[in-house]
Amino acid sequence: MSYNLSLVAAAYNEEELLEGFIRKSMRDLAKVSDDFEIVLVNDGSTDATLDIARGLAEEFTNLKIINLEKNAGTGKSILPAYTAASKDIVFCNTVDAFFNTEDLPLLLKYIDEYDVVSGYRSDYSANNLYQKILSIGNYIVIRILFGLRLKAYQTVQLHRTSFIQGIHIEATSSFISPELLLKAHKTGKSIKEVKIRFYPRLAGKAKGSVRFKTIWMTAKDIAKLWFRWVIMRRMDLNNK
Repeated sequence: MSYNLSLVAAAYNEEELLEGFIRKSMRDLAKVSDDFEIVLVNDGSTDATLDIARGLAEEFTNLKIINLEKNAGTGKSILPAYTAASKDIVFCNTVDAFFNTEDLPLLLKYIDEYDVVSGYRSDYSANNLYQKILSIGNYIVIRILFGLRLKAYQTVQLHRTSFIQGIHIEATSSFISPELLLKAHKTGKSIKEVKIRFYPRLAGKAKGSVRFKTIWMTAKDIAKLWFRWVIMRRMDLNNK
């Protein structure tokens, strides 16, 4: 069965990886979909990322480029891509491809039965010790504070685009990923977790969870939204 898919991603100074990521994603999406697109946000890159993206967009008509003049950072930068997604099912990946799109069939086989399909990592071999500590700590904090018992929260997730575009996304950090799962659960959506493998970055420098600014922004989102959603019971579900 073929599915209509939108892959969304943000790129900040990813000139080393971007072309390979786009070409491989296009090949893998074509194996599972007759109607797909990639929506790429250039997050204020200062290298050749935007030029490479625009060149690829001339070759691939189903590659949409959104250019942000200033760096919005991990999390917030992906919001314009979610808004621009036009296919039935949307999922987010990173240019360093922590999720291998060759594994899409493992997730897609559940999408007719469940509202959300979320991939959880089978191990942490793709992470160094520092990243492992951050990942496990983040998982424990979210599980304790918000009470949703899942195997993972910072994951690759397949959602109905109508759901993503119909809710108000309140986080502005990497906490957007857990927020989507928490709001899916809150609105009665069924969630299927599937064991997958995460992959290490092959070139360039990590722009996400290892940066202090990213960690701080995520921690602020967790604290702010825990107070708003759990203590005040004011989870904003509708996109107004």
